[in-house]
Amino acid sequence: MVKDFLVDILHAKDNSRARSQQTQVGPSELGGCRRKVWYRLNAQPETNDNELKLAAIMGTAIHSAIESAINHADPEHKQYIVEQEVEYGDMKAHIDLWIPETGDVVDWKTVKKSNLSYFPSTQQRWQVQVYGYLLDKSGKGKPVNVNLVAIARDGDERDIKVHSEPYDPSIAEEALNWLAAIKETTEAPEPERDESYCKFYCKYYDPSGELGCIGLKKKDGQTPNDNLIADPDADKAALLYLQLDSQIKELENQQASLKDQLAGLSGQTTSGISITWTQVAGRKSVDTDALSKQGIEIPYKEGKESTRLTIKQTGGK
Repeated sequence: MVKDFLVDILHAKDNSRARSQQTQVGPSELGGCRRKVWYRLNAQPETNDNELKLAAIMGTAIHSAIESAINHADPEHKQYIVEQEVEYGDMKAHIDLWIPETGDVVDWKTVKKSNLSYFPSTQQRWQVQVYGYLLDKSGKGKPVNVNLVAIARDGDERDIKVHSEPYDPSIAEEALNWLAAIKETTEAPEPERDESYCKFYCKYYDPSGELGCIGLKKKDGQTPNDNLIADPDADKAALLYLQLDSQIKELENQQASLKDQLAGLSGQTTSGISITWTQVAGRKSVDTDALSKQGIEIPYKEGKESTRLTIKQTGGK
């Protein structure tokens, strides 16, 4: 009961935010799922009542805390402007932080600590460059640099990561051309995300496929190679995953070799490292074979359904 109450009030509060009610496509959606953006452009009704929002809600809370801290440090907004509103053409946005004196556009990003290794994504870089573009075109400022600041929801101050690059209008125009191409499309583009992701993180997911999107589904006889993932950030993440997997296996092999080297040793090394070997009792388990021979029916409890990720090099370089 308490859990349901908490989820309901958090979702209700999030749905009441101006950004949640926004009908226009914003800079943060550029470079994302084309089908999702097409739905937004064509005023497609939202169909997913099970969308998970806690990560986004936590991100909003962190944004609010930063805004409050900046206003405390600069109450008269002489140096820092938070939530700078910019608009040009049919796109409107709010910049998290604009520093006129240095020409810095800043956007806060809340992420999982495990995602810091491949931050920022192309989509995030497009977003902050478009912020600079809108700022320039609206006549509200001349951007010099754009900055993305990643804050790990499950980390601390030591994990904050900053990416800075010069403002480049050509990058912003690339993002806007991507959007323009979708606007010219009369039919919804093909799904770009797997159903297991869409059913929890897309407001247009519809398992029936009648009103919304069912996501990518593997057809009979279809292999992963039949679905081309054109997103360069996905390629980078998958490559990094493979590299880390290989490094982990190598480290585990090294650790096993060192363990053999320390076999039989007990005490303290010259640098103060303690080495202790402890006898550990074997783990007890139910002898299902013995029970079966006695004709005793063994009850089984089905675990919670989960997804398994498999990544392997099957082609390319």
